[in-house]
Amino acid sequence: MKLRIILTLACALAFSCVAASAQDNKAKPAADAKVSSGERDMAQKIEKAQGPEAKLQAAAAFVKKYPTSTMRPKVAQYVAGEIANAQDTQLKISLAQAYLDIFNQPEEASLVNDALLNAYINAGQADEAFKMGAARLAKNPEDLDLLRALAIVASNETIKGNNAFAAQGMQYGAKAIELIEADKRPANVEEAKWASYKAEALPNLYRATGIIAYKTNDTNAAIARLEKAVALNLKDPGVYLVLSELTYNDYDRLTKEYNVASDAEKPAALARAQAGLDKVIESYAAAVAMTEGNAQYQQAHDALMGDLTKYYKFRHNNSDAGLQQLIDKYKKP
Repeated sequence: MKLRIILTLACALAFSCVAASAQDNKAKPAADAKVSSGERDMAQKIEKAQGPEAKLQAAAAFVKKYPTSTMRPKVAQYVAGEIANAQDTQLKISLAQAYLDIFNQPEEASLVNDALLNAYINAGQADEAFKMGAARLAKNPEDLDLLRALAIVASNETIKGNNAFAAQGMQYGAKAIELIEADKRPANVEEAKWASYKAEALPNLYRATGIIAYKTNDTNAAIARLEKAVALNLKDPGVYLVLSELTYNDYDRLTKEYNVASDAEKPAALARAQAGLDKVIESYAAAVAMTEGNAQYQQAHDALMGDLTKYYKFRHNNSDAGLQQLIDKYKKP
């Protein structure tokens, strides 16, 4: 009997991955000997204003009154840094968007774009993230951090039922995997940290692209990528549940092929079906091990355990000897 598993994968946490240069722009809009006392006074008001919203309002007043001030670049840099340091993601987005309306010069926009793109990614605002990210990747197609982040955003969107970014996400994820496996370390990652970066990034990228494939009905790609994620020591119970569903579906296909096979074809078809069932047993054992003790997956765990026991006994002369050892093999260390 086929076990129907409801996908309960939690969306992977988006992460700040774009080099947030604006966060380093903390230079105060200090007075310049060549500027007027009025400019100096307004610059001081920006610095003394409490919070990024108030600082941005004061900066807007400054730019409106002194649009060509020689202090404008320093004001833009200072305010961009304050926006980048805002803790609330939605506030950061609204402030950055308002900033771009006020500071509309190309060199000014670049001061806040990194922070804005990060905020779009962390907020899960896929439309804005992909629009802005695509423009960035057109200039730097090997921006590993950005490729990685957008692949995860696309994966999260497919989990929510939105496949609009699936193709792009798969493309970006595959490119990120290619760069990592080719050992192309980004300049912003220290050599001493590269090994840990790869150990974290690769399984999550295989997970992201595997989930995209699963949600877009590319079964073979889904199995291959999710199995790779598991082989790289990914410990996400949801991935194991998806794999158990996919391996069962493959076994179900093989049994149907056996049922319609000719007498001459039946021995080979039977061998394929038995191999498929053995793979189901392994997959179910792994899923049982990884969901054990997890309240979120308790119902799925219990259902899997029942079917696993039945299938294992079928392949082992109605005995469950060795079953617990098989499950234990997949438990977290």
